[in-house]
Amino acid sequence: MKKKLVIGIIVTLLALTGIGYAIGDYFVNYALSPVSDSVNREINEEDKINIKEDAQNIIKSNQTKEMKKGEKFKNTTSSAEIKSNDGLKLKAKYKIQKKQTDKWVVLIHGYKSNNDNMMSYAEKYYKEGYNVLLPNNRAHGNSEGEYIGMGWLDKEDISCWIDWIVKNDPKSKIILHGVSMGGATTMMTSGDNLGNVVGYIEDCGYTSVWDIFESELDKRFSLPAFPILNISSTVANLKAGYDFTEASSLEQVKKCKKPMLFIHGGKDDFVPTDMVYEVYNVANCKKDLYIVEQAGHAEAKDYDPDAYWDKVFNFINENIEI
Repeated sequence: MKKKLVIGIIVTLLALTGIGYAIGDYFVNYALSPVSDSVNREINEEDKINIKEDAQNIIKSNQTKEMKKGEKFKNTTSSAEIKSNDGLKLKAKYKIQKKQTDKWVVLIHGYKSNNDNMMSYAEKYYKEGYNVLLPNNRAHGNSEGEYIGMGWLDKEDISCWIDWIVKNDPKSKIILHGVSMGGATTMMTSGDNLGNVVGYIEDCGYTSVWDIFESELDKRFSLPAFPILNISSTVANLKAGYDFTEASSLEQVKKCKKPMLFIHGGKDDFVPTDMVYEVYNVANCKKDLYIVEQAGHAEAKDYDPDAYWDKVFNFINENIEI
């Protein structure tokens, strides 16, 4: 009788473990596979933040203009390739000033995007006299990778790209400027205080991978973090090489020693605007905060490009040794 009970308990635990792993595997593939449909975001109606129609029209108009600038600039860039520390081929576009300069910017794109989305940023920086580098993050664009790094694996890849710049320009002074997941990558990289990196511009990055997944789990599926995220984090560690709790912009920013500008849209219903106040408040470096009240996620530049770039370059000129 006791033997049957023990066997029954073991079978039940194995079944629960199998079910748990299957659930975790589903959500890891949903969130971290580059070919999943997670980019098709549908959230609960009560979680949507409405942007005024006139603001929407301004943003759409500017996005069209910025896209055209970016497409034109892309045609003038060259291609680069490196290997990540774990052996992936990573690709990028770059453009170097005709007149020699040590000023560089690395422009880091967002989740399930690619470096095309950063071309208009590159166009502006290039006009301001910077050499520009636009990596495709692992598992994005033409870079290799089976799983998305959410900024945590990407910070190691950015370190490799920094090495590529320094090899070609030992005296380089490098700014990192990232948007969305790229903003998180920028913050996560900042805690490593890499040599030759002199400052950071982070735009609408999240506090941690756990926090953004917890938010989206609620908004998309109306599901609680426990136990789904706990299980998924364990599965992610097994499959992708990191867990959601360690991948923290918040903890990395605490260690940052170089100036950082924090940017966010006031109407962001993807990365909640509250998150920018959290990372800003724990930063011990020189810092500033720029909230564009009428902008949604990754729309701060497109709501008012002139104001955005005035803020960025004023911050750089006043706080960063470049």
